[in-house]
Order: sequence, then structure tokens, then C-alpha cells
Amino acid sequence: MMRWIIGSSLKLRLVVATVAALLMVFGFTQLRNMPVDVLPEFSRPHVEIQVELLGLSAQEVEALITTPWKRTCSTGPPG
Repeated sequence: MMRWIIGSSLKLRLVVATVAALLMVFGFTQLRNMPVDVLPEFSRPHVEIQVELLGLSAQEVEALITTPWKRTCSTGPPG
């Protein structure tokens, strides 16, 4: 099988070279049309946390839970 492939490639080297050139041209055209993001997204990740506590108002939840949680998350872990 390999002898046949090599032998045919040597006999039809113009066809092989033409197909290789066409594949290269096709690859370059596809590469130019491909959407590539050169630089990654540098925005900070966003997290949404929903807290529901019965018996507390929205202001109390904000003061007792949300604000300390935001402060802890923004400073990072201790140490």
C-alpha cells in the first residue's frame, strides 16, 4: 500500500504539488476569516448572590450580610 502511494505520488508529482498548493491557499483564506481573539478578556468576573431572610428588611439584609460579604470578597482571602 505504501509503495503504491509513494509510487503514484512520484509519478503524479505535479498533481500532488497542485493539491498541496490549493490546500495551503484554502488554509490561509480560512485563517484570515477565522474570528480570533488575540487578547483575552481582562474584566473581573461578576457574581450575583441572592439572599432571602424572612423577618428582615432589605436595608437590614444589606447592612448585615451583603456589605460584609462584598468587603470580604473584594479584599480576598486572609493570609
